[in-house]
Amino acid sequence: MNRGLFNTRPVGAVTLVETPVSRSYAQKARVAFVVVAASVALVVSATASVALPLVLAVVVGLLSGGVCGLVVACVVRVWPALRVLWWWAVEIVSAVTLFVGMAYLSRATHPAVPLVLLAVVLGVVFGVGRLRRRVSAWVWCVVVRHRLRLCFAEFIRSASRLHPGRLPLILWARPTPAGERVWVWLRPGLDLMDLDGKADKLAVACWAGEARMVRASARHAALVRVDITRRDPLTGLVASPLSAWVTWMRDENAPVSPAVPPLGLDLLDVPEPAPEQRNPRR
Repeated sequence: MNRGLFNTRPVGAVTLVETPVSRSYAQKARVAFVVVAASVALVVSATASVALPLVLAVVVGLLSGGVCGLVVACVVRVWPALRVLWWWAVEIVSAVTLFVGMAYLSRATHPAVPLVLLAVVLGVVFGVGRLRRRVSAWVWCVVVRHRLRLCFAEFIRSASRLHPGRLPLILWARPTPAGERVWVWLRPGLDLMDLDGKADKLAVACWAGEARMVRASARHAALVRVDITRRDPLTGLVASPLSAWVTWMRDENAPVSPAVPPLGLDLLDVPEPAPEQRNPRR
């Protein structure tokens, strides 16, 4: 089969970075290498020529520029992969911590100790209601970060004027009484108007009832806050001790607050209004 003709991928292939994005950052890396290497080489050569011979100063400048340019080019080139690692940072850190901790406990004690400890921790998490709800709220924050990323990718693909690599950077998410709150940093070429009218699509993607997008900073227009609402905290029942006081207050001997008469007010000194002042519109 001619893959170039049908433009198909091998089954099971997973693309972490799209091809247009990879090519764009490869070109940016080359430009960054040339600019940084030339700038650093000129500055270092001019500075070193004061204390070194001219030829040696030029050599030192070229070496310094090449090293600095290579470092900057590598960072620019791998930035799409670093962005993917940031998207999955919570899962990666959690998995590494879990497996490394279990391996260390297994070597230090007995191989069954990590499994027993893990079962006890899971039992406590799922058994205690408050702890279970807390863990569930943070799990939803992780899920919402991925759902927003997929939604932003679809929005940018559908807009032909936007560059495919300018995905917003999802900074952090935390639970709220109504759902989740996510902070997003918009890349150059995007603004809040590009996301205007897409709140309902965000709510659908996050399996929520409502989504709102507002500016999170008066100083930085790129910082946007997304509020995901999946429940109404005001509809729940609030335990109040006032109902238990009703029967107790029926007792005749129940203490009451003494009535305090108003001070400095004598109603007998207030003159009665005239008839024309009672009905001024008549």
